[in-house]
Amino acid sequence: MTRKFATPFRPLSAAISRRGQSGLSLIEILVTLLVLSIGLLGLAALQGFSLQAGQVSYYRTQATNIAYEVADFARANRSVATQGLLDALGDQLAADRLPSGTTDVAINGAVDEITVTVTWLDDREAGANASFEITTRI
Repeated sequence: MTRKFATPFRPLSAAISRRGQSGLSLIEILVTLLVLSIGLLGLAALQGFSLQAGQVSYYRTQATNIAYEVADFARANRSVATQGLLDALGDQLAADRLPSGTTDVAINGAVDEITVTVTWLDDREAGANASFEITTRI
């Protein structure tokens, strides 16, 4: 007597479902590309904002350094520190480090006080100027 071995039992639903999902549809791929492109555009906008904010922060740091350098020069050289000399020094530093950078120095000899104002062109708004001011005793 010969015996025939039966094939392993496979449910009918598994055979049907395998045939029905043989690949991705074009709509699923387009939706995926749309979501991915929106995410990448958001990432690019975030990167651009980050660069702009970093540039503004850099300019403000440079202005702070210029103001303190002029004040330190006036403090170290009290006998020769005149308003004209300090203005020239500040303008040279500001022109080298800031876009359209200028300084204004006011000396109040009665109380040995100096006010340094550094002004530069702000890139965020067309034609707008940003400024930084310190007042210190010399």
